[in-house]
Amino acid sequence: MGRLLLLLGVAKQDGRHVESIDRLAYYEFFADNPWVVVADDADSANADRDSLRIAGFSQTQLSYASTGHRFASRRERIRGDLSQLVAYGLVRLDGVRFTVTDDGEHLAANMQSSYADAYRVSASIVLRRLVRLSNRRLEAQVEEWIGHSWLLIDLLDDVRGADLPPETAIDESDRR
Repeated sequence: MGRLLLLLGVAKQDGRHVESIDRLAYYEFFADNPWVVVADDADSANADRDSLRIAGFSQTQLSYASTGHRFASRRERIRGDLSQLVAYGLVRLDGVRFTVTDDGEHLAANMQSSYADAYRVSASIVLRRLVRLSNRRLEAQVEEWIGHSWLLIDLLDDVRGADLPPETAIDESDRR
């Protein structure tokens, strides 16, 4: 929950908007794993890479090996975390946009640790790079970065029509 609050605080400070729960999940995950976003060799990413190194992010973290699975499990938790932040009055939903309240902004500003400072740097970079992308372009970019997986189901998606085995394929002993 702390990362969500930090991210929304940075978004407000930078004048950026978080337009959906799916986008919030992407922004939060990639702010914690920024090398996925800035790992390309483009010269335009040099300043971002330098900022991440100075903030303490390492490109050689073991966790980058399982990015897709970690994203899927984290994405499942975000609704619960977000609902708690709303219940505590730290975040509000304005239409489809998530914003940090004054109390939430104050709490996020008082989070003092090297991790919180590094996360703020990373969140600012990730938001600047991803907020401007259309939903379609963002989805395509995420798929390129972490791969396509059946685990990556939209949080609010309807799963009717999912491939399920026919009922006759279920063994009678399994029904008891």
